[in-house]
Amino acid sequence: MKISISLPDELVHYVDDRVENRSRLIEGLLQAWRKQQEKQAMVEACLLLDELSNDEDAAWQQAAIIDWEVSG
Repeated sequence: MKISISLPDELVHYVDDRVENRSRLIEGLLQAWRKQQEKQAMVEACLLLDELSNDEDAAWQQAAIIDWEVSG
């Protein structure tokens, strides 16, 4: 798919002086950005699971203490 974006002239000149294919550069940068975003989402999901797991562990520990105290 073709798209159109606006960039400052100086940035276009900078890119043109350094790469042969602007589209390939932008595609590579966007792919890297997408991977980083996906990785960050996975980190956040893992942290949330860890937090839920810790809450669950605390509840189990509290229940075990209560059971132990009641059974005396």
